[in-house]
Amino acid sequence: MNDMENMPLEEMEETQAETQAGEETTAEKADKKKKDKKVDIKKTLESLLNTEKKLEEVQKELDSTKDSFQRTLAEYDNYRKRTAKEKTENFNLGKIQAVTNLLPVLDTLEFALNAPCQDESYKKGIEMVMTQAMNAFSNMGVEQIEAVGKEFDPNFHAAVMQEASEEFESGFVTKELQKGYKMGDKVIRPSTVVVAQ
Repeated sequence: MNDMENMPLEEMEETQAETQAGEETTAEKADKKKKDKKVDIKKTLESLLNTEKKLEEVQKELDSTKDSFQRTLAEYDNYRKRTAKEKTENFNLGKIQAVTNLLPVLDTLEFALNAPCQDESYKKGIEMVMTQAMNAFSNMGVEQIEAVGKEFDPNFHAAVMQEASEEFESGFVTKELQKGYKMGDKVIRPSTVVVAQ
């Protein structure tokens, strides 16, 4: 303060002006800092909004990819099931074709078995072959269609004639002329039958 008292008036005014200028500069700096902070906050908000938009786009793309993946997975699962089903059906069709080709042999064995024969060992041999054939068919899931005494069913029986019968009611099978066979629900050959009037 002693220095200020000894200062001439002009110097004091200059010093005060410099001090005020320094204060103004400090105030300007503070204002500038406030403005810079506002600009920084605005830029940060814009950046956050852009990031949020990009995140939404990425989420949509992820959802689309996930949906596409799930559809592809479902299509593959359906393809796998369809292929397995077709494989089973083709295998069964092959078995049915083989059985169909062997049925005339089985019919011939049955005729031979029912034919009169003097040679018992020959007849026993035919019985053994017939038993083996029926066991082989059974192992493949082939079974005879029941006919005699059953009600006529066009799904399993093929009627070639009708006859009067005291033993069976009308609409029931009285005789089986040729045996029928099925594999599961699939009829390989219907039974050829005579039906009561």
